[in-house]
Amino acid sequence: MHHGIGYPVYNQFLWWFDETVRRDDLENLRNNLSDGLLARRVVSSRVPTARARWVRSPVSHSLDFHSQFIDEADIPAWADGRLDPDIDPETGLGWRLAAAPVSNGGTVVSLVASHMVADGGALIEAVRAANNRSKQGRLAPDADGIAAIGSDLRDAAEQAWSVAGWLVNAAADALPIPTRTEPDAVVPRSRPTRSQVPADAMDSDWVSPHAVAEVNAGAWTAAAERWGGTSNSLFIAVLTAASGNAGRASIGDSVQWSLPVSDRTPADTRSNATKIVKIDVPVTDASDRDLTTIRSISKAAFTAFAVRQAEGQAPTGISQALVQMLPDAVVARVPQPRDGAEGLASNLGVLPEDFTTVAGVRARAVSGRATFAGADAAFARSLDGGLTAWVCETGSSVTVTVHAMDPDRFADEDVLREHLTEAFARWELSARFW
Repeated sequence: MHHGIGYPVYNQFLWWFDETVRRDDLENLRNNLSDGLLARRVVSSRVPTARARWVRSPVSHSLDFHSQFIDEADIPAWADGRLDPDIDPETGLGWRLAAAPVSNGGTVVSLVASHMVADGGALIEAVRAANNRSKQGRLAPDADGIAAIGSDLRDAAEQAWSVAGWLVNAAADALPIPTRTEPDAVVPRSRPTRSQVPADAMDSDWVSPHAVAEVNAGAWTAAAERWGGTSNSLFIAVLTAASGNAGRASIGDSVQWSLPVSDRTPADTRSNATKIVKIDVPVTDASDRDLTTIRSISKAAFTAFAVRQAEGQAPTGISQALVQMLPDAVVARVPQPRDGAEGLASNLGVLPEDFTTVAGVRARAVSGRATFAGADAAFARSLDGGLTAWVCETGSSVTVTVHAMDPDRFADEDVLREHLTEAFARWELSARFW
């Protein structure tokens, strides 16, 4: 995940505190994080086809504390600067905590981790544990010598068995067996109608535009309720409208969103525990603000997902075990699949107080995002993706953090903000952009 697809994927949380957070308290937080689940390093298997495995890392980056004040307008650029290539799970330095004082008062804090080290849920749990030492979790002691080889052998056997089962099922599904019960007919999804790519499309200078829109939490909740939805359905509606505004879809089309769902359990030590649920959302006229359709579509998809999980059904698509067997150099050369999704809509919901608070100082707002560091226009086009977005809620604020992965319709941050502003206005919302 970190090196295999050509560009490393980083997760980042950004806390904006209106009050000052002392450096000593941030050092304490960093030390506690260094003793928790983020303290991990990936090591290669000694047995062919076995997966790489995690071991505890005794090293971590020091606190990246900026003594110089930064202006509010410079916070996004400062956050981008925290995505550093020396954050690497193979060295054991897979994450970094950083902070800077804000010129108008307060503090901004960043936590960046390789997605391989931690998904959004794992980062939240790591910070909560660091703020509550009694709840601190750790990886199990490292296996070494014969025990490590034995572990690799068992994993190789499990991987081979998984791939074999996938191959058998794939072959069986391809056979025209007359007695097989045919699946219910599926109504084809209307493919989005893209606007024409401008002749002056940007390439060499393009970087994925990044915007953080902060909305008053009370206004956000009221808007969702007024038009028959929830925070999640309003979030998806805003993203759908923004994609339509940019010309990635037309009225009458439907666009598909990938919705991450965490199956993380208490005391879970996995770095990633996220599954994907997909929904198709109709693109409607700007006068249509009804959220009930998206709400019902989402509820049906989540219910079906829960049933599949309970029945132990394997996910569709190529075997992940097979992908994990391939060397990074091979995976990097494999074209990234175009699954038809318009993008990712990750809803982290109302963040717990022991995540939004450091040493008694509570953040006004928290932004979360995942990004391909350094991705260029050619890579973005290969994904055919539109928007990747996270929503986070605190007591007073809701942040919608968006990356645009279409260089031809989202040329820069100004264009992205323009389309988001228009989308918010549809539901009578206004946003403060970071």
